[in-house]
Amino acid sequence: MKKYLAAFTLMLLSASAAQADMFDNPTVSVLGGLTSHPNLTLGTTQPSVSDSYNAGARISVDSPVPGFTMDADYFYNRGGYASGGSLNSQSVMGDPMYHTPPTFPVRLYGGAGIGLVNSSLGGALKGSSTVLGWQSIGGLEFPLDNGTGTTLFAEYRYQNAHNANAGTIRGVGNTSNNLSVGIKIPL
Repeated sequence: MKKYLAAFTLMLLSASAAQADMFDNPTVSVLGGLTSHPNLTLGTTQPSVSDSYNAGARISVDSPVPGFTMDADYFYNRGGYASGGSLNSQSVMGDPMYHTPPTFPVRLYGGAGIGLVNSSLGGALKGSSTVLGWQSIGGLEFPLDNGTGTTLFAEYRYQNAHNANAGTIRGVGNTSNNLSVGIKIPL
């Protein structure tokens, strides 16, 4: 299943790169922060999962519709079970995003996306599965220098992927809340 995730990643990134000629202002972002999995389910059980970390990258291009970008992102998050073991989640998604006008001193943005999520169990429970998932994202951008277009940002991401069958565990429900900070740099 990881080969499908890698192929989908390449497809999204290639499409974004091809569109960069057609669309204006390509940017790249890197981000990381804290993750919680309050509603993780493993079949019929809902184990306790400790908070952990996330990391990701995003490529964005302006769309023909003013204020909107088309983003392709890779996102990783991790959670640890109180009983030992871990859940590692990797996703590749496409996201249309809306940004408030650049004349604002602090810009708001938000959007939603759909793509592939690979949920991988480690420890006593082993297995992984890739399923269709979705996410919603909202955040604030803080311009560093109007001359370069570089911004710092803080965002919240809700990500959801259900009905994964990881090894012998049927019905893995992977829901996460993610707070991240990062930097966006024009290409």
